[in-house]
Amino acid sequence: MSLHPRFEVPSDETGLDIIDPVETRHFSLRTDEPADPTPSDTEPFAFPVETACRISVGEIRLPYLLPVDVRTPDGDPLRSVDSPSTHELADDDYLLELHSPIKVYLRVSGRVRIEATTEEVVFEFSDDAAIEIGARSYHSAPGETITVPDDPEAMMKAVSMFPSALKTLSPERAWPTLRGHPPRIERGDELDVPSDIDVPETGIRITVPSEYWAVYTVAPLAYYLGAEVVPGDGAHVTADSGAAHYLGDEPAEIADATETLLKRVFFLDCVVRTEGLYPDELHERNVLESRADVDLDFAGLYEASPAERLATYLSVPDEAIEAISSPWHRVTHTERNPGPEVGELLPYLVNDLSLVRPKVERDESAEQSEINEELDDALGSFLRRPSASEQVAAGEDFVRSVDAPNLRRDGESGGSASGVPDLDEYVTLPEVDALEQAWVGEGTPTRGTKLIEAAFTNETPEPSDGTIDIAVVCNDDRMREEWESVGEIYGSRDDVPASVTSKVGVSTGELRELFAEDHDVFHFIGHIDGQGFECPDGVLDAGTVEEVNATTVLLNGCRSHHQGIELVKAGASAAIVSLADLFNSGAVEVGETLARLLHYGFGIGAAMKIIREYTSIGDRYVVVGNPSVVVAQCESGMPTLCHVKSIDRDAQKISVIPYAYPAQGYGLGTNFKPAFLNDEKYYVAVGKYTSVVTTFSNLNEQISSYQYPLISHQALVWSGGYLE
Repeated sequence: MSLHPRFEVPSDETGLDIIDPVETRHFSLRTDEPADPTPSDTEPFAFPVETACRISVGEIRLPYLLPVDVRTPDGDPLRSVDSPSTHELADDDYLLELHSPIKVYLRVSGRVRIEATTEEVVFEFSDDAAIEIGARSYHSAPGETITVPDDPEAMMKAVSMFPSALKTLSPERAWPTLRGHPPRIERGDELDVPSDIDVPETGIRITVPSEYWAVYTVAPLAYYLGAEVVPGDGAHVTADSGAAHYLGDEPAEIADATETLLKRVFFLDCVVRTEGLYPDELHERNVLESRADVDLDFAGLYEASPAERLATYLSVPDEAIEAISSPWHRVTHTERNPGPEVGELLPYLVNDLSLVRPKVERDESAEQSEINEELDDALGSFLRRPSASEQVAAGEDFVRSVDAPNLRRDGESGGSASGVPDLDEYVTLPEVDALEQAWVGEGTPTRGTKLIEAAFTNETPEPSDGTIDIAVVCNDDRMREEWESVGEIYGSRDDVPASVTSKVGVSTGELRELFAEDHDVFHFIGHIDGQGFECPDGVLDAGTVEEVNATTVLLNGCRSHHQGIELVKAGASAAIVSLADLFNSGAVEVGETLARLLHYGFGIGAAMKIIREYTSIGDRYVVVGNPSVVVAQCESGMPTLCHVKSIDRDAQKISVIPYAYPAQGYGLGTNFKPAFLNDEKYYVAVGKYTSVVTTFSNLNEQISSYQYPLISHQALVWSGGYLE
């Protein structure tokens, strides 16, 4: 079966289903009469498409409001449709770009009427028009492999090859879909760069010390700038245009300066690209244009070379950059002196445009030592098993930490036998200005994600029918509440086909078979410890499982850390695991909340950050593997969490601050406008947006068709009935 998007006629409705078998994405076009798709040529489309077909219909309806760009056949912008409105297009040739979960383009000739409402977008064509439909997957994977010996300067040469993946050097590179995946890296005896890797000539160089931490730190910046990385004293950026920028000498100094420069170039690119293919009205551009200390020739910068743009960007005042910047999506920390093995993960970090920072050693002053001792005591208390008297005193049902004789060894409450790392294996990460954090190295972070290389190299997607396959297993009757509720949640969206398999009392053999089956989510509810999964006939140790074809695994049992890591090594892309004992009501809350967030469209890492902050025991869970995994497409494009600041029920008004999170196809650099904003401006995703005051009726109208997450009074609630 082809890995490219394909077109299918639904059995129960007129229209056309577009299916991305790699990303398990599904998008439907409804038509006024049966569609009979015939294969078409992909070449006539101004933008890249992987497959195309032709249908003849008089009307196409999109299932919900999503942005549409009207273009000439050559791709030049004519107008945007991104809010309720009506547009009459004269008799001509058009290319209609749909910003849907799968990139879709419509080529059509004749008159076109477009009517957008809060619930759908309708295209009416003259007569039965012949419409060509092109589709492209958002999936991105490394195309080449560079072999690198264990030498920092060889790693510099490999990182210098990363910009070969950029699909443009114009400011359009700020779009996530125009930043391709860097080549993968594998360790070997000598440097071997494939001859067909074509690196752009930008005239930009980054000089760093011959240390792995320095190379890793500047890798995302080098990739985005199209820069060559070379060895030298200190760290600095130079360009043929005369631009020069000092980054520093010490690890923390270089990391800070690299982060600041990458944000500067990136956000200014987002502003300047409004001169190009997507001339949206952008909030960040309005901010810059309103400042007396900024005088930029945006049109000239759009046409300038990367080195020339860099020189101009460096002259923009720091205060102006701060005014248009928003929190980065992810910061990845490494050990203070990481080794060559981190290089194999580096292409995936750079593809995500994650910031990379070496972890600075702790200040072992008396004050800091006291703080560290308090932290160790807190962790020790957190990780130990509660005594029977404590369980009774807590008034909670610690059913998930019941000491089953065949699972627990008497006298052991920590280390590998308990399924969690020893205390000294925990890593505390510093506070950063980012939505998520991740860790590469020995040990497990107390928050965020432990990145595992296998989670990225495991990704060899098999074709699917576009249906999300979910397995929910409950191996303890006392936990059926979560089993029943999450099964309903996973299957509750009309626009996302889902197949939910629910089983109770699964044996070791059946559990092994279920792990080997293709599932987008495997949700386990029951007892887990260092020895494995408790089943009616014994214990299954994940270390003995040879094949796992579940993309995401939720192990909602006590101390499931080690078992989750083994499942990732065996084939999973991400596992949500617990670091401590769980009381049943708290675990049910986490399981149900996670199902809702994943089903809504949040990525694994973002969902777990929300759970950590807004559920009773969310701080007992972490992600191991790849935090960017997304289970279901978000109906509104980008997953958004709205923080309710105030409610005036007399005036029927509500003040909210939206936070947008990245998702496949809607990553860092996407232009985004929450549907209930009261103006026409876009914002650069991701992160926090401006405070919005809107009416109950307007907000309800925009989110009435699906459950929408809100933070109100420091609690996570869902939109159904919230404003009634």
